[in-house]
Amino acid sequence: MIILGINAFGHDSSASLIIDDILVFAVEEERLTRKKHDGQFPMKSIQACLDFAQISIADIDHISFFWKPSITIKNIPVYFFKFFDKVPQLLREQRHFEVEENLGMLNYIKDMYGVPNRIRTSFSDGKKAKFQFHYIEHHLCHAASTFFPSKFDEAAILTIDGAGEWATTMLAHGKGNSIQKIATINTPYSLGAFYQAISMHLGFKLIEGPGKLMALASFGNPNGEIYNQLRSLFTFEDNGKYRFDMSYFSYHYSRKSGVSKKFTDLFGSSKIGTGNWNQEQMDLAASAQRIVEELFLHMGTYLKKVTQSENICLAGGVALNSVANGKLVQSGLFKNIFIQPAAGDSGTSLGSAFYYNHQILKRERKFVMETAFLGNNYSREEYEKELQKSQLNYIDLGEKIYSTTAKILHQNYIIGWFQGAMEYGPRALGNRSILASPFPKDMKDTINNRIKFREPFRPFAAIVNEEECGNYFTHDLPNPYMLLVYGVKKEYQQLMPAITHVDGTVRIQTVNEKENPNMRKLLNEFKMLTGHPVVLNTSFNIKAEPIVCSPKDAVHSFVHSDLDYLVMGNFLVSKGLPLEIS
Repeated sequence: MIILGINAFGHDSSASLIIDDILVFAVEEERLTRKKHDGQFPMKSIQACLDFAQISIADIDHISFFWKPSITIKNIPVYFFKFFDKVPQLLREQRHFEVEENLGMLNYIKDMYGVPNRIRTSFSDGKKAKFQFHYIEHHLCHAASTFFPSKFDEAAILTIDGAGEWATTMLAHGKGNSIQKIATINTPYSLGAFYQAISMHLGFKLIEGPGKLMALASFGNPNGEIYNQLRSLFTFEDNGKYRFDMSYFSYHYSRKSGVSKKFTDLFGSSKIGTGNWNQEQMDLAASAQRIVEELFLHMGTYLKKVTQSENICLAGGVALNSVANGKLVQSGLFKNIFIQPAAGDSGTSLGSAFYYNHQILKRERKFVMETAFLGNNYSREEYEKELQKSQLNYIDLGEKIYSTTAKILHQNYIIGWFQGAMEYGPRALGNRSILASPFPKDMKDTINNRIKFREPFRPFAAIVNEEECGNYFTHDLPNPYMLLVYGVKKEYQQLMPAITHVDGTVRIQTVNEKENPNMRKLLNEFKMLTGHPVVLNTSFNIKAEPIVCSPKDAVHSFVHSDLDYLVMGNFLVSKGLPLEIS
């Protein structure tokens, strides 16, 4: 049984391949097209799936899609009736997007219904395609993407994003091969859209803003008057749901701004561009973050009550809010937590395939996600071919690459680290990473200024050996996908300032021997030199580009950045610095 899952026409398009109940490959389109958050039809991702398995489209039994357009169509009249006074502005903007960007709702639905034929015509190799095509509800895809690959036979499920066809949040209960809805929260009440609206109000761009807002929030006060004013807009309901005063927001009828004049009258004018936030603006960021955290606990508490489960699975774009995830862990509501590494929309290709495989076909659950390294892999020969073309200095160090790299990091150089299969999801997890020592006080600013060219307030993550996490950080729960924020223990905050955020926290990634043996070897070598198996980790990419995918991408980013060294497999690569490290 071969099932191909896809998502498209929004943002972060992707494709995933399940063969005989096992997820064997998954990749985001952006990594292959080099267009960040690429939402177009995932031609390259689908082809990558076929190439990996050495099959054609004629070998695919089922194709699952992350959206059910019939639900969207059904709710268009509901929307128009509910917001009839906003329809003129909505239609004006809709015409603009249809003409200028081909992104209108009618085009969107038309494209979705055209997917089966598009696949047949685009991937025909002379053999007749036999696949059956299935549209799956968006939040069920999110739920399936996190529950079915988890190790839990039973779990509470919480999915939160901007919006699916109509739902924005789902509370559910997973048991064996079945996911049952408990409740949904529908448009316009959207925690994801609310957080996006605040990020746009504070000058951040669409899609990328929420992650930056989470970092900025640490500089504000979440307990003052601004929080009280923002919190007063929300109602937390006894059934685990929430709603808020939509007269302060405009995201449900406008792409130009997420907030209304009523909001700016209360909280100040929307910021144009980033930088130089005043205290009130940082307090607003902190207040928005706190409300997200409170709603996580509100919905988690209700799920605990109705499911009595010790386990919870999270997905949806808001489940990438690692600070809120950490608060849920700290609450002790659930003993175990699983967050699928591609929690946002890119993970719905995986979810749609698993939903059809398990919920519809009732096939056995055999796959447990123990790694996010599900993407493109390359050979030593492909590495060297690209290095030869680049005319860079390089040397093959074999197994000495780990001890040598540890020495380079210990000497406070910054490296691009390229190994094995690519990560699935938005986090660089040690195969497509930029690595540095956590000890220099100026290392964070150095990387931000020299290499990443991003806002100076944004922190970096850290990688630590799984069994030693509790020695350095306030929790020891394994966190392999960097989706939880822990506190840095006070005795290590001054020792490791490069990874310690202004509030004393860090987004952490734990590594075990099975998941990433290469990174384990490096951490152990670094520990032998420094006494500490902890390194700074950020994504291997240059500004405005996705994380690198191929050796060609890695060389390109290395050449066009101020990285000191590139490590690709066992090759140590330099633009002029010595390759002999003492």
